Amino acid sequence: MNYCIYLRKSRADAEAELHGEGETLARHEKALTEFARYANLNVTAVYREIVSGETIAARPEMQKLLSEVSAGLWDGVIVMDIDRLARGNSIDQGIISQTFLFANTKIITPTKTYDPSNEFDEEYFEFGLFMSRREYKTINRRLQRGRIASVKEGKYVSNKAPYGYERIKIDNDKGFTLRIIPEQAEVIRNIFQWYTDGILQPDGTKKRIGVNLIARELNHRNLKAATGGVWTSQTIRDILINPVFYGKVRWNWRPAKKRIINGTVMTERPRSDDFMLYDGLHEPIISEQTFNMAQYFMNQNKKRPVRGDKKITNPLAGLVVCQKCGRKMQKRSNPKTADLLMCSEPTCDNHAAFLYLIEERVIQALKEWAEKYKLDNPPTELPHTDYTEELKNLNTAIKNTENQLSKAFEAFETGIYDAETFRLRNTTLKNRIAEIQNKKEAILQNAEKINTVEQAMKKLIPAVNHLIAVYSGLSDAESKNSMLTSVIDHIDYIKTTRGHGHEREFEIVLHPMLPKK
Repeated sequence: MNYCIYLRKSRADAEAELHGEGETLARHEKALTEFARYANLNVTAVYREIVSGETIAARPEMQKLLSEVSAGLWDGVIVMDIDRLARGNSIDQGIISQTFLFANTKIITPTKTYDPSNEFDEEYFEFGLFMSRREYKTINRRLQRGRIASVKEGKYVSNKAPYGYERIKIDNDKGFTLRIIPEQAEVIRNIFQWYTDGILQPDGTKKRIGVNLIARELNHRNLKAATGGVWTSQTIRDILINPVFYGKVRWNWRPAKKRIINGTVMTERPRSDDFMLYDGLHEPIISEQTFNMAQYFMNQNKKRPVRGDKKITNPLAGLVVCQKCGRKMQKRSNPKTADLLMCSEPTCDNHAAFLYLIEERVIQALKEWAEKYKLDNPPTELPHTDYTEELKNLNTAIKNTENQLSKAFEAFETGIYDAETFRLRNTTLKNRIAEIQNKKEAILQNAEKINTVEQAMKKLIPAVNHLIAVYSGLSDAESKNSMLTSVIDHIDYIKTTRGHGHEREFEIVLHPMLPKK
């Protein structure tokens, strides 16, 4: 029989490692391997979950394991304890429980073996998952209380230090604080000074500049942001409102909030006014007076709220993407000539073009694309391969290998194979079956993808032809944008020349609303 080992590191394990208790996965793997050898279990694979995730979606090795359990590749899975399999919500626990039940796959721990076909074991297993979830919540509450206590003591509890600081361990105590990086701290001081007092002008005077000009100045000086890329106005805003720079630590400023969007659980981190603020143990870079002055100017220049009744005035809104920096292109009104479409990043050198010219080019590109993909002339990119013969051969190969596997069992039972020979033969044949099954699955998935694209084409082509027929007669930008976004995923844009006579010298690449092939 075939067994595998699943290893996962818990938060408690991670904390123990910090105190020098050794690498958890290695210790558990050694213990379970010795247990399997003692119990005479044929282990042919080990799954090592190196990421910490509460849900199945965040654990790639668990996803792979459940897929193979569902396919019937394993007779049993060996774990240190039940809670190593799942501490997620009731949905995740139900998925794991049902997968093992339907596949009739055992869960084996050093203290107990759970047989899903046994009613009492099934109940005990589900109860174990429930208790592990309760324990997880208890541990999480304790961790949150610990973090809050650390914040109150002035310790820095986030994993990543802000620009201007590095995160260091506190001597003779638990937790971390921040230490100034002199070169970066000077940049922080300049940002606050330019925003509150002003930047020195050629005539010796000072002039206050906003977040856009600060970002442009830093990029002009070839200074890298914390990400290693260019400075943006949003990065500057985040620095100007961060109290860590005048010696404070904050917590719960952007708490995680989960929402269900289109049936998927999404985690958002909106900014909160109800956050904790305490004196930090670290050295401040700026004074509290300077920080408060920056907040005063920030409040004077708040972004205007978008009116709920505001209509779209750009037919290409949300569609055109700068090919140089990846940001969305925005409309800029120009009363002297015509509206422009330009990159939203002020330091990007992708030049703007007239909006009406880009709009004309997009419609022309759609016409050319529709001509190429006429219904009576299917595109060459969508091959119509007949997989019938290949699937037939693969099914035959699976059947033949299963017969060989059956004969191997007979040889072992009659004494022709010793235990080691049988183990090697058994592993080889099962691996071969799995390999053929994977080839078969890949063919079926490819055929399904081709069919999906073809079906989408049958709907998309008429939609594009209808858009082309009625587009010029649409009077408002909102209607045009609605039709364009229904058939176009996005449009790449680049323009390297500027000035009179170069208005049409730009390139676009159209990406229709097709499923991924």
